[in-house]
Amino acid sequence: MSEEKTNAIDLGSLGAFDFTPAWAKKDEKVTVEGGRGRVEDDRPRSGFGGGDKPRRNFGEGRKPFGERKPMGDRPRKSFGDKPRFDRPSFEKPQPLACEVKILPETKALGTIIRKIQGDTHAYKLKDLAYFFLDNPESILLKISPKAPQGSQPQPSTSTSFYQCKVCGFASTKEEDVLEHVLSAHLGEYYDAKEIDCEPPKGNFTCVAKCGLSGILLGPPNIHEFNAVVKKMIRTKYPNMSEADYRSRIEMVRDTESIEAWRASAVKKTVFFHKGEAETEGAAQLTREQAEGEFKRVVLPSLVDKPKHLMIKASVAATSPAKPLVWAVNDAIAAERRAPYAMIYALRGAFHHRKLNIFRANEARGPEFVVAAELKPFDAEHAIPELAAVSKYLDAHPCLDKSEFPAEIADFEKHLQWLVSTGHAVSFTNGVYSAVEKNPKYGPQWKKRKAEDRTAVRLARGAETEETEVAAVTAPSAGTHDGTNLISEEEKNDEVAPVVAE
Repeated sequence: MSEEKTNAIDLGSLGAFDFTPAWAKKDEKVTVEGGRGRVEDDRPRSGFGGGDKPRRNFGEGRKPFGERKPMGDRPRKSFGDKPRFDRPSFEKPQPLACEVKILPETKALGTIIRKIQGDTHAYKLKDLAYFFLDNPESILLKISPKAPQGSQPQPSTSTSFYQCKVCGFASTKEEDVLEHVLSAHLGEYYDAKEIDCEPPKGNFTCVAKCGLSGILLGPPNIHEFNAVVKKMIRTKYPNMSEADYRSRIEMVRDTESIEAWRASAVKKTVFFHKGEAETEGAAQLTREQAEGEFKRVVLPSLVDKPKHLMIKASVAATSPAKPLVWAVNDAIAAERRAPYAMIYALRGAFHHRKLNIFRANEARGPEFVVAAELKPFDAEHAIPELAAVSKYLDAHPCLDKSEFPAEIADFEKHLQWLVSTGHAVSFTNGVYSAVEKNPKYGPQWKKRKAEDRTAVRLARGAETEETEVAAVTAPSAGTHDGTNLISEEEKNDEVAPVVAE
């Protein structure tokens, strides 16, 4: 028994089951205010996590609201010359302030007119307009500086155009056109010829190498180095500026590269006046000499400064003046959505060349152009064969080849004669219509008139007629109010249009 008392565990030594952390085991006073419990703690408090500094009440030590300075009078904190948030600006590129008029190109227009004159079909003007708009070579642009608004005078910094008289290349900067003429048309006045020469002599410590192609250009201290660089840009990298290309040049100093360049520099290019390359004793010019003479004598006569720029769309797309290119692209995109300007220009050109324009279906219907002068056919005073074809075409507008009647002999031959003489219209989609104020065109005119459908229904055969007569004279047994007769008529009326079509 004493042994059991000795081994017994004294639970009282464990204390109370209080799991409160040690830092929270402080003297607390609980008071009740307004029915709510509030813990009063005598510990000093600070803002974050303790300390001896007493906690400050809200608003303590602050100025009254009326004595504070307004926000506008307070000095702003400066963060240097730059703004606090330096966001990149994304400005939409602005096209050139100009007016762009879209016209058909002269040579392409002449080709189309000759095609219409040698054909008997009627062509839709809207389709012809899109033919031009789909081919940049066939679009001629008239670009003019935008006129000043109101009575304000035009500013002195208005847009100016410079254009090459040879190929039409244009820009808003004169130096762009001068550079183009020099690089593109020098060969039209001078002949280049490659001749043998001795290898370069002297001691060279380095040689320039093209970082794009690996071609050795030569030492940068030789007289021909700049000409070699310009030739590389002109022949291999025409879309790269000289500054960008020079940044790709590397300098190599190994003996093998220097000797390899020396071995390759055994030929040089000289220039002669056009047609004098094979003439004995003709003056040889270097590239610099030929370009200098070209600039003094020829180039001023090849550059124009027009008030209105006339240029093909394909050439305008190659201009280095990006605002000009954007203005052209915007104008062509707007014209493709509604080709009014192109149709207006084509209409005037066709009238000038004595072609005939008419509207189909109605007074505001689609416009067509045809070479022959359209005039109605007098079937009363024509031979029976042509009269039969003309009357059949009057009754069947938008007739295609699959609907030619077999009972009329040589129908197609007589129809083609009517088309060639302007007594019938042949559209490019393969249908024919009679000549009237607004000839019929389109699928809506494939529907026949009610009398045509009735005639087709009566021509279906004797068996169908007997069935209809039986339905009228012998109604079913037990029915005397005509219900079956009406039902049968409704069925015939529903089937007839389908059969006719």
